[in-house]
Amino acid sequence: MTLTPTDESNLLLPLFEGIFETPVWETFLKRLIQRTGAQRVRLTVRNVAAPDQPPLRRRVVADRWAAKDPGEPEPFDASVYSALRPNRVYSFDEVRGFEAGATRKRQGDVLTASGIGDARLIRVAGRGELNAWLVLLHERPAFGAADSALLASLAPAIAAAVQIFASIGQMRLRLGAAEDSLALLGIGQAVLDSNGRMLVADALGTATLPLDFASAAQHTTVPAELARAAADLAGAVPAERRIAELGDDSQHFAILRPVAHDPAAPPHPAAAIASIRSPRPLDRRAAHEAVAACFGLSAREAALAVLIADGRSIIEAGSELRLTPETARNYSKRIYAKTGAAGQADLVRLVLSGLAPLA
Repeated sequence: MTLTPTDESNLLLPLFEGIFETPVWETFLKRLIQRTGAQRVRLTVRNVAAPDQPPLRRRVVADRWAAKDPGEPEPFDASVYSALRPNRVYSFDEVRGFEAGATRKRQGDVLTASGIGDARLIRVAGRGELNAWLVLLHERPAFGAADSALLASLAPAIAAAVQIFASIGQMRLRLGAAEDSLALLGIGQAVLDSNGRMLVADALGTATLPLDFASAAQHTTVPAELARAAADLAGAVPAERRIAELGDDSQHFAILRPVAHDPAAPPHPAAAIASIRSPRPLDRRAAHEAVAACFGLSAREAALAVLIADGRSIIEAGSELRLTPETARNYSKRIYAKTGAAGQADLVRLVLSGLAPLA
């Protein structure tokens, strides 16, 4: 079956636009109910390489079923879903034939309790590790060859949508990991265009920059000096940098670097990346563990090294740890020997350029 122009408009477009919906694919599933006359539609997306991880589950019901219990059980046993061959549509009777004996009776009890008398199922496997199971449900025999053909025709598009969904998920995972690591260092970032408007920013950048959220065109403007620096860097070579003060009465500054434009990526107006760093005290307990592991120090030696890196003198750090001045000096000598530090300043450099700030 070839999808009609109406199907392309009512189903394919919502399928791809639905990746960005909350909840995801809501419109597509509602349109699929309208198109097939199903009473309920279930969509499950699972990472087949990580079966122990919870899947994404979506359940949408027709208006006349809206009052039904949304907590109804899964209509089919997990073994049924795993037995489906990819990209083939299964009828209700075919699926019921997978089970035998006590398992079939239990499956029948679940179907009866859920008010299911007909179904169409398809497992869609794309190029990635995500598979999608789409199930149409009705309380009486209602589906025919046209419904099976429709699901089969939708399978390639569903596979592509799931692949895009997986790629976006990976990018969000990478973005979240990067932002969390930068935040541990007290670093916030914002991307600006050549007119000084903020296009995107992470949470720390938004919290740190003095921003005007009431600007025109729904963009966020930044201080004039920051805007001028971004304009200067539009089209600049990658090595160029600018330093901008964040406001007339501010003692905080941002460093800006130009945005590299990838010819294979979609065009965008970004001109510069502004990075802001805020003081962040070390998490001492976590830093102790990192320093001890990286340099082979004892717990007390690591604690002393972290306090020194946090700005204490050897005597002050020793006092906080209830060490005599003589013992603190002896500890510091052992620390220098184990870390290879040439002195107190070099020890500070080693600690702050290592894993301790990220702990």
